[in-house]
Amino acid sequence: MMITEDLAIVKELFSILDQGIVDGYDAFQYEVKVGEGWVETQLTAERNGVEITDVETDFNNAVIFKLVKQLRQSGAQRGDHWTAFTLSYRRGDQVRTFFSYGPDSSPDPQV
Repeated sequence: MMITEDLAIVKELFSILDQGIVDGYDAFQYEVKVGEGWVETQLTAERNGVEITDVETDFNNAVIFKLVKQLRQSGAQRGDHWTAFTLSYRRGDQVRTFFSYGPDSSPDPQV
């Protein structure tokens, strides 16, 4: 269950991503995995039907990580202990978020 504070954080994350994808996009997906002392992210964009994984960006990752930490702490205060989330958007559609829970969200130790 997202509350008003969470929604404000997600809107801020979306705004940073939306403005920070240098070459524009038709859709994007931002995946975040969080553990004790680490954050792993993957941004994938789609432009003209082509998926791009090495997206050129112009945003400060430290700001994003701070917002992710705030979002996680907000959830934890309600007993909502997610380990990963995905924020996705396609032009003309609504912003979607999906939260994951559990060990299958942990990073691959080979990475």
